[in-house]
Amino acid sequence: MKKAVIFFNVLVFGNLSGAKAQFNKGTLMLGTTIGSTAYSSANSDYDYVNGEVRNTGTKTYSFSIGPQLGIFVARNVVVGTSVAFSTTTTNTNTTITNASSTTGTKSSTTNYTIGLGPFVRYYFANAFAKNLFYLQVNGNVASGSGSSSGSGFTTTNTDQTSGSVTGIFNWNAGGSIGLEHFFDKHVGMDVSLGYLYSYARSGNKNTTVTTTDASETVTTSTSNYNLTTGTNGITFAVGFHWFLWQEPGNGH
Repeated sequence: MKKAVIFFNVLVFGNLSGAKAQFNKGTLMLGTTIGSTAYSSANSDYDYVNGEVRNTGTKTYSFSIGPQLGIFVARNVVVGTSVAFSTTTTNTNTTITNASSTTGTKSSTTNYTIGLGPFVRYYFANAFAKNLFYLQVNGNVASGSGSSSGSGFTTTNTDQTSGSVTGIFNWNAGGSIGLEHFFDKHVGMDVSLGYLYSYARSGNKNTTVTTTDASETVTTSTSNYNLTTGTNGITFAVGFHWFLWQEPGNGH
């Protein structure tokens, strides 16, 4: 019986010691975000005094994946950096209705970027637990390229548009609250929900092919413009992390 009690104490206090070492200064946190997705939606309605009504709806989806490296600079506090490989798709629909006609346009843009940014994470950990909550703030700066497409119609014409997106410069900043589940002292999986503000700037070149309905005449035109967009949205992320520290008795 005495041996069983001693074994139980070693097991429990060994786990506590490991958990404390896990969140002490100097512990490395290696990981990857296997899925971070964000969604935002905006609708605008314009009612003009001449009776014209314009409706614009914009939906933005993004997905990113990438490795993370952090180090505990104090107990429960991690400072690190992450690399993000991201794709973002924005769909915009516009309809204009007046007394004599209805016209509309649809456009879709997909961008691919690679970014780098810092993060700070705080774990609410006072003792060993399989599930721990944390708060995190993070930012990212990215660049890349993309493509666009679209269509439109009036009472007399139909349009088809294709284009390229170059010189992308993005940055974002946000915060989240998460829960990490530990499979053992060294390996955890986390899920989080948060808020993200994103700023994007890019150069765009589009080619539009217009077909006149009555005569089937086809004309081609090009347009070049710079686009700047600010987006507020929510994020959901899933990731895995490995915690590496000096085990008691293995150091000098």
